[in-house]
Amino acid sequence: MKKILTLIILLFCLMSCKTVNEPIKIKFSESNEEVTLFYSKKMNAIWAISLPFNVEITNPSSEEKAFRNYTYNYGNQLKGKAMKMYLINNETLLKQSVSNVKFINVKSSERYLITSKHFVDTTKFNRHFFKPYIEKMQSLKQDTLNIGTISQLKAKHKDLLDQLIKNDSVSFLFYDKKTKSGFKKETLAVEY
Repeated sequence: MKKILTLIILLFCLMSCKTVNEPIKIKFSESNEEVTLFYSKKMNAIWAISLPFNVEITNPSSEEKAFRNYTYNYGNQLKGKAMKMYLINNETLLKQSVSNVKFINVKSSERYLITSKHFVDTTKFNRHFFKPYIEKMQSLKQDTLNIGTISQLKAKHKDLLDQLIKNDSVSFLFYDKKTKSGFKKETLAVEY
């Protein structure tokens, strides 16, 4: 009887020690960073808008996860420039390289700030639309202007925000031993 009880306990311990390999979870959230307008003196127009948002990547499994590349996929016709990504570490932003490996420890999360840089369709949103911002930049003699958070932009110019992020997504290239290439691409629609 004692041997059977020992065997049952040993079997229970082995089953509970089994490696849990749950998929990575990625969640978008609003950032407190400000939206930035970029002004071209030559064109006398706003040519780009940088949109900030946070991404939390959670590793619920009992194995360390890692990813290398990340890409912002612009859905509008004018596209934009490559995104920038920063690790949020104790409210300090640490710039991340596209090619460097980023690790997500076992049963933990990492928060990142992502900033896109959308080109502006000046046929839909012309100088008149951006006139107060352009005048402010000209008076300050600068080519960039922070205009508030995504929520504030959405409250003032919902149509502009909707046009900029329509069909946008972000892709991450995670290491995955189970695939033939050794990588698994995770793509998620951008949510604000």
